[in-house]
Amino acid sequence: MDGDTSRKKKLCEYVATTHILCIIVAICALILSNNITTYSSYYPVVKMRFFTLICLLGFAVILLYNSKKILLARNPLSFTLMDIAYIGVSFLVAIVTVYVIGNKVPFIYTILILPVIITASSINKKMGLVAAAFSSVFLVYSIMRTGLSIADALESGLILIMIMYVIGWFIGGLRDIEAQHRNHLESNFQMLQEEVKRREQAEEQQRKLSSALEQSPSIVVITDTSGNIEYVNQKFTEVTGYLFVEVTGKNMFKEHYGQSPEKYKAIMDVVNAGQEWKEELQSKKKNGDFYWEYILVSPFRDKDGAITHFIKMAEDITRIKKMDQEMARLEQLNLVGEMAAGIGHEIRNPMTTIRGFLQLLGEKEIYVQDKKFFDLMIDELDRANLIITEYLSLAKNKLVKLQAHNLNSIISNLFPLIVAGALIADKNIEKELGEIPDLLLDEKEMHQMILNLVRNGLEAMLPGGILALKTYADGDEVIMAVKDQGKGIEPAVLEKIGTPFFTTKDSGTGLGLAICYSIAARHNARIEIETGPAGTTFYIRFKVSGECQVDGVVDILCN
Repeated sequence: MDGDTSRKKKLCEYVATTHILCIIVAICALILSNNITTYSSYYPVVKMRFFTLICLLGFAVILLYNSKKILLARNPLSFTLMDIAYIGVSFLVAIVTVYVIGNKVPFIYTILILPVIITASSINKKMGLVAAAFSSVFLVYSIMRTGLSIADALESGLILIMIMYVIGWFIGGLRDIEAQHRNHLESNFQMLQEEVKRREQAEEQQRKLSSALEQSPSIVVITDTSGNIEYVNQKFTEVTGYLFVEVTGKNMFKEHYGQSPEKYKAIMDVVNAGQEWKEELQSKKKNGDFYWEYILVSPFRDKDGAITHFIKMAEDITRIKKMDQEMARLEQLNLVGEMAAGIGHEIRNPMTTIRGFLQLLGEKEIYVQDKKFFDLMIDELDRANLIITEYLSLAKNKLVKLQAHNLNSIISNLFPLIVAGALIADKNIEKELGEIPDLLLDEKEMHQMILNLVRNGLEAMLPGGILALKTYADGDEVIMAVKDQGKGIEPAVLEKIGTPFFTTKDSGTGLGLAICYSIAARHNARIEIETGPAGTTFYIRFKVSGECQVDGVVDILCN
């Protein structure tokens, strides 16, 4: 835009200078002619020649000053009244000069070139040639006034006529070229503005897309065709803990997700074939924790259809997986509970009879030498009876007595027993009981849950370890936390925790944690687990207010 304005100003200055020069030439011719009479009676101070010079110069200045803005603003190919004024003045000056001076000044007829120059430079080549034709006609007419025939006059002024046509054609052509060039520049400038606007729109679209990717609730990863990371969004960092600079250039699956080579190859084979790959996958965070994500990996193609990148879209479904596992665990507990309620008593009755007869027979003298075998069988029956008792604890319709209790009081009452068990195992117990409200609890079931969790924590630690019991309020929940200093729980084991009869102990029954989950469910509580190399923490979250479904009766929990 600045360059085009500069060109217009230069053109205006060029035209103005040309006009001024033409007027100066005409005035000089008038002054040199000495053919104007001085009327001293009317103009006693100045001569007619000087007066004419002043008038013409004033007219020229006013005309050029008023026309400058019009010249800059108008279309170079248009024809305006200002152009007529320019051409009319130039022809008037030339004609008057020729009439007044006549043959007094040599080469006076060359002044007829001036209208041609002005017309061609102000308008275009076509009008320049028209001006040349008009000046030529006037030239021949002026020569004929001296007594020559039209043929002689034409021959006499032929060179000047040719020069006028050449000047009209040349200067007008330059004017047309300049006008075309200006139009071309204006067209290019308009196209450039449109292109800038398109690019601004494209950049805005790209900014919106980038912002959408960056703020997306889904994990977004872009890689090259080898799986090496080129872009990750903020959600990726939030979920995995990896910063962009830490994963750039790293492989999407092999180096940061802990996937097997077989899984990596299967993914890459599918995506390289131009297909989408989707699956639920367990991946590893920066801190070593595992999380579940639903992954969709798609090939990204260029305009020619060639695969240039891979795009991974993923949803963190860890919470959903935990809920599914919890629902499956509760279903198993319900199933086992129903079985326990149905067959538990039927099994214990014959076992009680067998135990009684074994005690009776063991007292007879004939079996004195086999007394140890009878005692062993009785112990095994007692052990089986204990397992059945725990088994019955899983019953969904087990009767519980909910009364207002403070969890801190229950823990304090059990604490001496817990400390004694820890001392036997050469381990330590710490408690940190915060201020919490009363809850509707079954005291016996709370005893069983706390002892089961404490026993598991003590067994998970080496001698000298510290087990911490903690209670605190968190919003509308009361939380009991049992934290050990063991080596943590493996992900494969963590998935099965709470499943009846699943155990990692040589002498365990696999019912301890299952009973804890069953008790929590009957108290409208939930169990959460946080595990790592530094130990494991079980969080039991009780609702301060809400509903607890027990034996088909809804009780309101209150403070």
